[in-house]
Amino acid sequence: MYQDPKRVRSRYAALNLDQYEAQLIDALVDYTGIDRASLLRQLVLKEALETLGVADLSVSNVPEQAS
Repeated sequence: MYQDPKRVRSRYAALNLDQYEAQLIDALVDYTGIDRASLLRQLVLKEALETLGVADLSVSNVPEQAS
């Protein structure tokens, strides 16, 4: 069904936010129109790439919407 079965998103991660953090994420969701899970995934992956110093490389699995 999938070209690469490793690309199926089946891993789960919980994230605990305080009220202010949750409101910030909700505002960003309202502003961008991206659903919360996708937005958080994009933000986490973007930050990971920046931390590793490879954010300048073109990575096809992180959409540009998170920039």
